[in-house]
Amino acid sequence: MKKSNVILMWGVGTSIISIIYSQILYAIKMENTGLREFGFLIIFVGLFIGTYMVRSKANGGYLTYGEGFKAGFMMSLIITILGVISLSIDLQIHKDMVDRIIEARQVDMINGGVPADQLEMRMDFVRRFTTPTWMIIGGLVFFLLINTIFSLVTAALCTRKKPIFDETDEVTNTETNN
Repeated sequence: MKKSNVILMWGVGTSIISIIYSQILYAIKMENTGLREFGFLIIFVGLFIGTYMVRSKANGGYLTYGEGFKAGFMMSLIITILGVISLSIDLQIHKDMVDRIIEARQVDMINGGVPADQLEMRMDFVRRFTTPTWMIIGGLVFFLLINTIFSLVTAALCTRKKPIFDETDEVTNTETNN
């Protein structure tokens, strides 16, 4: 199997699973809870399995750190781009999404003990950066950064260097010399 096919398959597949998970959280009104952090685990596992599959299916069982990072980063690009497209569509479909995010941040601040005189100033800041444009830009930068870090880790976990001397070559050379 070609590397590009494995990368595309795992990038798109991971992205679809992540998007479905996000939609479920939104539908049950749990998108602003700790459950959303599970989405990062979905992406990490998808990148890990995808990088592992590049090693086993497309690279003969071996993978350098650089090759692993490149594969993971390419999957990260796919996941990030599809995630941002999904966010753009969500912002158009779910007109209350921004309001729900702002409300959740306000509750977090109140529960965190932010004094009343600072609350309105902080909420103005939240409102300023919770526009669809800033959310898309922020999502693009944030998720690309997180996914790149995940790619660095998965590359380290999936690295398997090819031996300098293959054992089958040594056996063959020894038998022919005798």
